[in-house]
Amino acid sequence: MTYVWIALLMVLSYFLGSIPSGLIIGKVFKGIDIRQYGSKNTGATNAVRVLGFRYGVFAFIFDALKGALVIMLVALVIKDPSLYLVSSFQINLASIYGAAAVLGHVWPIYINFKGGKAVATSAGMIFAIEPWVAVAVIIIFFVIFFITRYVSLSSTIAASSALLYFVARVFIPHPMFNQATRIMDLAVVCFLATIIFVRHKANYRRLKMGTELKFVPKSKKTT
Repeated sequence: MTYVWIALLMVLSYFLGSIPSGLIIGKVFKGIDIRQYGSKNTGATNAVRVLGFRYGVFAFIFDALKGALVIMLVALVIKDPSLYLVSSFQINLASIYGAAAVLGHVWPIYINFKGGKAVATSAGMIFAIEPWVAVAVIIIFFVIFFITRYVSLSSTIAASSALLYFVARVFIPHPMFNQATRIMDLAVVCFLATIIFVRHKANYRRLKMGTELKFVPKSKKTT
């Protein structure tokens, strides 16, 4: 029965991840379908570009919460160890719940499986597992962004830095996560990083050709 509840929580995480925050915010507050503008996806970056910084930040926060919500629900509210510590190796399933939310964000069931690029929701998942690591990754993102103004490059370097940390983490004893969990977390982060890299393929081509547009907030665009 425990595994049934685990499966149901993963499904719940997927459905929560599928909620298109940027699309909802755009329609409710601006009467705009952000899928018709910019990069035409529902992620936070496009929300900032199309709706402006204030609304885009809310989209980022909600997208990140989707990656963290079920993890926090299981750990802080339900508090049933059997729902996140499984097998004789006591593997912590937190990152699996988060990954389900990321899959929902990228391929949302509510809007024909066409969603965002996995960055904000992945950051939320990492924040729920290791908050200070997530903060460091976000700082890396903004440092690269303010230097280059390329969101795609900033997202890639931030994702790569998270991946490198989780690789090193496998070999370093951790006070909260045993080695079996750290290996599983690495596999999950590798999977999510791959999604991020694949979702940015077109951006990489434009970067190589020198045609990638630098990010300009809506309020600073010329008419």
